[in-house]
Amino acid sequence: MTSARVMIVEDEAITAMATGAMLKRLGHVVAASVSTGEAALEAFFRHAPDLVLMDIRLDGDMDGIETACRMRRESNVPVVFVTAYVDERTRRLAAEAGPLAFVAKPLDEYDLDALLGQLPEIQAR
Repeated sequence: MTSARVMIVEDEAITAMATGAMLKRLGHVVAASVSTGEAALEAFFRHAPDLVLMDIRLDGDMDGIETACRMRRESNVPVVFVTAYVDERTRRLAAEAGPLAFVAKPLDEYDLDALLGQLPEIQAR
């Protein structure tokens, strides 16, 4: 599999660092790691990732759902929600953003590897 350029949008620094370390161990590149929706939009267009791992609850004025909706209006880059909030209401709201997947925290390295292995646009490069 070709390595993916992955953007991490996570407001918990330790979680973002752990996710980045997992991605690197799996042979992928962390294109950007940011903690707010506003920073995510800026980094998204600057770094052109292949995939966005997005927390739903973020610092700042925009949550992950709104941020993902804005990204998806401008691009077909897949967004995966990685969150501790897995209740039905949150899932329903998140579905409006058209995510590739919805993964519960804590993120597991094997699940992350399987998820990245399913990205046809990365495999086709």
